[in-house]
Amino acid sequence: MSGPARPVMVMRARPLAGQAELFFRWVREVHVRDTRAVPGVVAVRAALTPCGEVLAVYVLRDGEAVGQALQSAEAAYARGTLEQWADRLAELRFEIYAPVPPLRVFASIN
Repeated sequence: MSGPARPVMVMRARPLAGQAELFFRWVREVHVRDTRAVPGVVAVRAALTPCGEVLAVYVLRDGEAVGQALQSAEAAYARGTLEQWADRLAELRFEIYAPVPPLRVFASIN
């Protein structure tokens, strides 16, 4: 049996025409290295989709690591280096997926 699911953050970037390969190379060579240094990040993967969208998937240690990672100096550095691409990306978004504990729907009155 596997352990609890780990939180995952996904970066989706749509570079402007002619920039996808260059941006993807930068993500693989620089951004992945920088984000692996973020406390709480246990794995980073990058991919280029057939339609030219660049994906980066960051796996975090646990739910507590999400806030710590996002607020760390290492994450601030990685965001800072990503800013150099702002004018060459048509779209950039981040999504966080984390396990949600079971919710209590009904409470017993008796």
